[in-house]
Amino acid sequence: MLHIGNEIKKVIEGNHLVKQEVAEQLGVSPTYLARMFNMEDMKCSSLDRVCKVIGLSAAHIFEQDGSVSVQNVSANTIIGDARTEVNVTPREMATLRELLEEKERTIQILMAQIGTVSGQHE
Repeated sequence: MLHIGNEIKKVIEGNHLVKQEVAEQLGVSPTYLARMFNMEDMKCSSLDRVCKVIGLSAAHIFEQDGSVSVQNVSANTIIGDARTEVNVTPREMATLRELLEEKERTIQILMAQIGTVSGQHE
């Protein structure tokens, strides 16, 4: 499990959030927010409130080995309900990102070709 306070601080600073505004939205003083950065753990209700304010998934805090875990995914279909659990390692995540980037490049090339073809017909 990650150090909760450190992770909160990283997200706030990484997203260039104003600490004073975050403290106000949480209903705490800036001094107390600074103290939160040293907390290794906190009550679930406090963590939930902080995560909502800074846009962090509480699940991120509980990642153990760097893998991304999505649990209790469900979908309602005509046939019935579907449930699954997905675990993705950092290496698999990197591969997925590379594939996505390649698909994005392909889309850009195709869009450019469509634009060229459209321009010829006008």
